[in-house]
Amino acid sequence: MTDMKLEFYQEVEVFPEAGNNEYIGCKGAILGVSEENGIVYGYAVAIHGKGNTVYFDKDDLSPTGLFFKSEDYY
Repeated sequence: MTDMKLEFYQEVEVFPEAGNNEYIGCKGAILGVSEENGIVYGYAVAIHGKGNTVYFDKDDLSPTGLFFKSEDYY
């Protein structure tokens, strides 16, 4: 992944090299950001079809180019 900051509700896919291998290849949307002093550490991702939100390091995710709306999740 690049060093660009991902946006809320942006769809991402979990990389094969991700530390949490249960979700490799899964897609979901960004619902939270772990950030301090301008440094992004990771993201909370609502996994499509799983009904849960999972934390991933920033390097474990790849943007798909799709965006959702807050109404899709709340």
